[in-house]
Amino acid sequence: MATSYVEYRELTKRFGSTQILHGINLQIEESEFVVLVGPSGCGKSTLLRMTAGLETINSGEISIADRVVNRVRAKDRGIAMVFQSYALYPHMTVADNLSFGLKMNKTPLERITKSIASAASILKLSQLLKRLPAQLSGGQRQRVAMGRALVREPEVFLFDEPLSNLDAKLRVGMRAEIKALHQRLKTTTIYVTHDQIEAMTMADRVVVMNDGRIEQVGAPLEIYDRPENLFVADFLGSPAMNLLSGKVVHNDGRMDFELENGIQLPLPDNSALRSDQQIIYGIRPEHVAFTDDDNGLPVNLTLVEPAGWETHLHADLSGISLRLLSVERVGARPGDSARLAVDTSKLHLFDPTTGRRI
Repeated sequence: MATSYVEYRELTKRFGSTQILHGINLQIEESEFVVLVGPSGCGKSTLLRMTAGLETINSGEISIADRVVNRVRAKDRGIAMVFQSYALYPHMTVADNLSFGLKMNKTPLERITKSIASAASILKLSQLLKRLPAQLSGGQRQRVAMGRALVREPEVFLFDEPLSNLDAKLRVGMRAEIKALHQRLKTTTIYVTHDQIEAMTMADRVVVMNDGRIEQVGAPLEIYDRPENLFVADFLGSPAMNLLSGKVVHNDGRMDFELENGIQLPLPDNSALRSDQQIIYGIRPEHVAFTDDDNGLPVNLTLVEPAGWETHLHADLSGISLRLLSVERVGARPGDSARLAVDTSKLHLFDPTTGRRI
């Protein structure tokens, strides 16, 4: 049975009178790869820095391997951190950057040599050991930063938005490398990002944060398929979920959803909703499709964005905008009229007052 390896209990953080974290409770299992994701300012990097011992704790506890580390110095916590900015010494070679922390800890030379060789082999740095950081690409510098963490053989890896400074192609490659490294080493990993694609593709579990609180924790597809509230529904997904305001209406023994402009959309047959109940009707763009059915929703296309293997579209439904995503090649153009069908088995219904899933 998996055990809790890193645990946060009622953790709070303030900067002056500003509350940053509000009673965080989270358990991370041994060997797990957990991604903290959320908008800028949500507290995810602060939580990571508190784990590393770089920020003080106002109240609550952090434990690593059943040891409370609130007052343990950063270097004694058994963690290694990879920063967004690489933080390499520009006057040192790759080998010297990799070995610097070990030398400061007076590690025996034989072990230093062995550790550098091992890390360089894993991260494909063996041919670059004599180079200076200025002679490396962005991806190579990030590998060196990862290698410097790797040689310490930590109990926990911490990554603070490590791919933000890389171009799109390098980010894709480095995502795969970091995940492959975790699968090989099985070291417990906490990874911070604002990029939902990184979160979805890399994590064993995703922790969605907002305004210093945890909104939802779960496997990537579990959260994507069943968001617990409006924030998670809107935040995860690109293009974003369509979230429409309206009310429930009765029509000849069935229930429909009526938009503010009077247009009605279907609800599931077994929907346990009250007539006139105000709801938020959520449907992801990939679950809205073109149809030849005359009963489909009549729209005018306002924007067509070919994106290679998929096409993003915007449609006007009598003054209300809808986003669509098609994996088919779409020949339509802005201004064309069309009819749409909603997959009611994929609906997400929310309470507009609480924001919670119905």
